[in-house]
Amino acid sequence: MYLTEKVLDYELIFDYPWKRKYPLSEYQVFSDIPALIDLDGIVLEGWYAIVEHIENSYPKLCSFLGTTAKEKSETRRLVTLFNSMFFAEVTQNIVFEKVIKRHVSHTAPDSALLRKGSNNLKYYFDYISWLIDRRNWLAGANFSFADIAAASQISCIDYVGSVKWDDYPILKDWYVRIKSRPSFKSILMDRIPTINPPDYYQELDF
Repeated sequence: MYLTEKVLDYELIFDYPWKRKYPLSEYQVFSDIPALIDLDGIVLEGWYAIVEHIENSYPKLCSFLGTTAKEKSETRRLVTLFNSMFFAEVTQNIVFEKVIKRHVSHTAPDSALLRKGSNNLKYYFDYISWLIDRRNWLAGANFSFADIAAASQISCIDYVGSVKWDDYPILKDWYVRIKSRPSFKSILMDRIPTINPPDYYQELDF
């Protein structure tokens, strides 16, 4: 979504966490995703390195980190919150249990971890709603990488039917705006083998 919003051409290479491939280079020891190979052959690993590299390499394109030091700091803070803390406390507990375990260990989800993820989700959703009630977008007046990071995590949770949207009308309105962006269309079309999302997953009116 980020590269599409930046209007940059790219080619996707699909990979799954449970089917790790060889590292993309001798430096990519841990073979983490997301990863990016730029036109010069530089291998970038992890969201922070990728975004900072692109923002610095294409300064004339619209910035999704912000323009002022304050905006950039707030965007980075929120991106870290969603890509690190939200992922560890919510996505990991829900998606790993419902999806990854099914493909890796072929075992049933741990109900205790699912409850933990769902309980944590409420706190994050309340916080997102609080932010949107005071701002146009998560980090401020403009759409930013913070919105991309949050929506990407939420789409994973929504894919496995773990979001009660009626409980969060403010967050839902924000997410509808995200889903309406052409760059998010490809994310909503992604499918996990043998697991289908809820019928409303791609719909704007849900």
